[in-house]
Amino acid sequence: MSQKTVWLTWMASGEGAPSPQPAIAALSKSGFAANGAPWVDDPKEMAWSELSDVLKSDETGPNVWVIGARRADLANADHRFGLSMIAAMMRADRKTPAHIAIVGIDGIPDVDSLPTLLRSCQLLDGTDASWSAKILVAVSMAKPAAKDSFRLRVTAHKHLGMWFEVGPTTGEWSGCMAGVAGDAKISNHAVGLSGGLPEKTVLEFKLEGLELEVGSDQFVAWAVKNKVTSADSYYIKVEETPSKLLIGEHPDDSEDVVVLSF
Repeated sequence: MSQKTVWLTWMASGEGAPSPQPAIAALSKSGFAANGAPWVDDPKEMAWSELSDVLKSDETGPNVWVIGARRADLANADHRFGLSMIAAMMRADRKTPAHIAIVGIDGIPDVDSLPTLLRSCQLLDGTDASWSAKILVAVSMAKPAAKDSFRLRVTAHKHLGMWFEVGPTTGEWSGCMAGVAGDAKISNHAVGLSGGLPEKTVLEFKLEGLELEVGSDQFVAWAVKNKVTSADSYYIKVEETPSKLLIGEHPDDSEDVVVLSF
């Protein structure tokens, strides 16, 4: 069996922050080919997108992504959003899923407080000396994860802005809807082939500025009637960082929606 590779993203920084070197040493001792880097905290430049480009690739990405973080790091809204976007891209693009583990430097993370896309990760207590061995056991016993009903990718560019790309993983949607909560707003939308922003788009029966209430959350959504398959995507340009994202088919066709918390 070939040696498993692991990338450690170390979230702790600032005065008094613990060093990542003991964590790298523990992963190496457990048999991993370990590498990593500190988290780059630059949300305006969307620095998380560079890490995403590495981790989402079957060719360059590791077998395991380990996030080392304190409770305060996981409570930071910019950190939560960046980690969520990376996890979304890994789920959408990798044919061979990577195992994702969150090591709580100051204790095991609370699953209910995590962003939606991180709640299925392996959660570990970093104060337990056996945490790296537990990752190795989990990787060796891993079973194929159930597929999501939706795809979520994000294109982040300092000139083009931030675009969410959504669509079904299989089958066909007879229309699409996406909405944001918090301080964010949608400023544009398009439909085209998945994997890249279309140069031209024709939108069918577009709706803009729909106000929706899901539970206690208020969303502003846009929608189109274009049919979207697993090879197509609905793109929305989002200004500012949303606290939550709503994904679904056109409201005339289905009331079922997915809400992702960041």
